[in-house]
Amino acid sequence: MRENVGGMDRTMRLAVGPGLLALGYTALGGSRGRVPGLLAMIAGALVTETGITRVCPVNEAMGLDTARRDFGDALPPRRHGKMPELDLEPAFSE
Repeated sequence: MRENVGGMDRTMRLAVGPGLLALGYTALGGSRGRVPGLLAMIAGALVTETGITRVCPVNEAMGLDTARRDFGDALPPRRHGKMPELDLEPAFSE
């Protein structure tokens, strides 16, 4: 698989993943074998792994590529800072 995670997406994964891992281990009881904590730890580990390797199978399946800013059909096309032209003529004249 090619890299498909980059920019802010990668940064968020590297911040949220370890937080979710720690939350699962401590507050949700993952260290004591509780299912919610274990699930949070697994999710945190997977999110962190996708941020480190820059490869996400879910992004691949959905056709998203945040490393190259190619979001497929998920987002409307960018206008690259161009403002629409305004018609400043009055709608009626006297």
